Amino acid sequence: MKKLLCLSVLFSAGVSAGGPVCSPNASTSFQDVENQAFTITYDALGQNSLYRQCTNMSNQVLIDVLDTGSCGALQNPIDGLGLSPVDNFLYGMMPTDALGIGAHIQFDVFPFPSPGEPGDMMKADPVDVYRIGNDGGYERIGQIDTAPEDAVLPAQTEQVIPTVHTAASFDATGNLYLLGYKTNYSSSADVMAGTGEVLYQTPRIMIGQVGAAALTAAAGGVIPAVWSEADTTTDAVCAAVMNQFRDRTNTFSECVVADYIALGDQNMALESCLASTAVLDYGIQDFAVSPTNGNYYALDSTSFDTTDVLIEVDSTTMQASCTNFADAGSSTGVLTSLMFSEQNKLVAVFADENTGRWIDVNTGVITTLTDNIDAFPFGDGSSLPFALPRRGINALAGINDLIFRNGFEDEFIFANGFEGTPQPPLCPSF
Repeated sequence: MKKLLCLSVLFSAGVSAGGPVCSPNASTSFQDVENQAFTITYDALGQNSLYRQCTNMSNQVLIDVLDTGSCGALQNPIDGLGLSPVDNFLYGMMPTDALGIGAHIQFDVFPFPSPGEPGDMMKADPVDVYRIGNDGGYERIGQIDTAPEDAVLPAQTEQVIPTVHTAASFDATGNLYLLGYKTNYSSSADVMAGTGEVLYQTPRIMIGQVGAAALTAAAGGVIPAVWSEADTTTDAVCAAVMNQFRDRTNTFSECVVADYIALGDQNMALESCLASTAVLDYGIQDFAVSPTNGNYYALDSTSFDTTDVLIEVDSTTMQASCTNFADAGSSTGVLTSLMFSEQNKLVAVFADENTGRWIDVNTGVITTLTDNIDAFPFGDGSSLPFALPRRGINALAGINDLIFRNGFEDEFIFANGFEGTPQPPLCPSF
């Protein structure tokens, strides 16, 4: 999401033997997944590296560098990572707009500034969806369109609903969920004064659901999603979070408008103001579906300096509830990924930190994990799948009774189809 890190040393270490299959099939799915998480990290050059580790952050192993060209060059980073419990493939989302903000402005299409209300100048963009195999193979399988705008809006009001490509999660039956922000805005300008304004109202959280069958059958077209709106207005803490995001967005908008009027280059204005306002640090960066109650959980670690906010959305009623928890000095930083472990522990990874933290969703207590991982300012992680290949076997016989439990007595000879990156050791319960 920010900053940069050089990953050049990984090119020689991560390429699977035999090369990736770029149309993932059953032979390249992830079979040993119990208590493991998967992460994609990427640097400023757009180099995507796929890792696996236990959910307590131990045993981090590089699977492959994805954008080495063997499966086609990636135009933007893959993010919004999740592991499907239906087919055991990873799925990720890629922004289709050049700057990764989920939308683009059209100041040049709607001449700005112009008298009165220039009109609908902000357009949301779809996200591309990628399927990823255990050998590092990847392919684009289609796109998810943005949530539809409201049919009726107040006079002189426009609407935009960008999709947050960093935020996605699976539920127990293989449905994929993603996040959008529904935001109304208005624009005005005074040509004689040489001024203009694009003013945003408080956004609303949108959750999109892609059915498991539609996702696994996707083959390049539009993948249908059903969108629902969360109610963040009746909880005071939730309302404060959304209002803060509105204020940050308007600070960014003021910067873009001023730069564009001064310089006449909308792309330069966007890039400059993304850097100067750090607007992408704010809001919900990722969320996860609980394996026990099916609700959606997110963590806002940046809106307020002294508190973090745990956000829970009831998956049945779509009612949001938010709780403040102390964060002296904003020590938790900017979230890059959020995921649940098999034991329903919510694990968070933050930018530039070399470990994860787990969050007690009942008390809000954040505990630093002891195992270290590589610190990546960019990246995203997947929650654990909920249907585990090993569970059926373990239910019939204890792990100690399984001869050749990992190939041949802890040797990974047959763990990955005679080739490819060996599976890491079994992960501890967490």
